[in-house]
Amino acid sequence: MTSPLALDEDHHVHSSFSDDAVSTVAQNVAAARRRGLRIVVLADHVRQDTAWLPEFQAAVDALRPVPGLEIRAGVEAKILDQSGALDLPPGAASAERVLIADHQFPGERGPVHPRQMRDALEAGEVSADEVISGLVQATAAALTMAARPQLAHLFSLLPKMGLAEADVPDQAIAHLARQARLAGARVEVNEKWACPSARTARVFADAGVPLVASTDSHDCADVGVYASVRQLADAAFGAAQPGG
Repeated sequence: MTSPLALDEDHHVHSSFSDDAVSTVAQNVAAARRRGLRIVVLADHVRQDTAWLPEFQAAVDALRPVPGLEIRAGVEAKILDQSGALDLPPGAASAERVLIADHQFPGERGPVHPRQMRDALEAGEVSADEVISGLVQATAAALTMAARPQLAHLFSLLPKMGLAEADVPDQAIAHLARQARLAGARVEVNEKWACPSARTARVFADAGVPLVASTDSHDCADVGVYASVRQLADAAFGAAQPGG
């Protein structure tokens, strides 16, 4: 099976607009050009009170156009609760790409730190099935909260809570894949977190959901550089497409 992943693209790149990244948008674009990428998605972390979006958009617009490189501007927001609400500031839902992230567990009353969820699991206050079902339900709901959604590092939260992606039932993955297809979403295969698994990637691909490669880079030195994504693509589909 031919891999649907193009490694001459990077669909999740952070800049210094994110408080945990070090490179500017210009440095990221320069790195993408050096590595011969065709597409780069510049997406920084936002919250409901984020005020710098106009500056970010202006910084990205100032770099366009670049011959041979498509530059897209996006935002990354965490899922807040079981309704799928996203931690987005006004106007961000219409960004060129909205990356939906499972940074914390989306509880009934709001986000719960993964350490707290791990403690609750160990104490028997909640079961693994309940946690996984809640995460899948909230993620599916979040897909409807913004145009041009992209699932970022899907299931990266599970190990932080003491669970594993292998614990997710096949039917839950299939349900999420169907919802992603209906929402017109992309699902990234993430270098930093080495997720989702080959099993999950195949289910999404079989459902007709576009898979995209991403580094989740916080330093321009990492833009377009793939190792775990290559391995996952090989395991899921055979050799990945050239690039990266």
